[in-house]
Amino acid sequence: MGKKDRNAPRTAYVTLRDMPGTRVMFWVVDECPYCGERHLHLAGNLRDADPADTLVEVAAPCAPERRYELTLPPRPKRKVAKDERRKARRAARADTLTDDWDDEP
Repeated sequence: MGKKDRNAPRTAYVTLRDMPGTRVMFWVVDECPYCGERHLHLAGNLRDADPADTLVEVAAPCAPERRYELTLPPRPKRKVAKDERRKARRAARADTLTDDWDDEP
């Protein structure tokens, strides 16, 4: 087992924002993995650019010799308990409907 490569690019989670009054979009790195500051990276024009194309490995503005990869933050996992509550509600609703049908002559 070797040591972790220290020159490997780190991941930086980004959010897409547009500049008010213009058509320019930016990827905003809220916390740089190297300095902890906020950085902006051009994502393109609102009309004719796909911002996903600019989610690539870029040089960090605070240290140009270091690089990080722009990625979207992970989506939260779906809660299992929520599904169980839905199933219980549906089952209870189905029971009340069948009870109502049984009571009718």
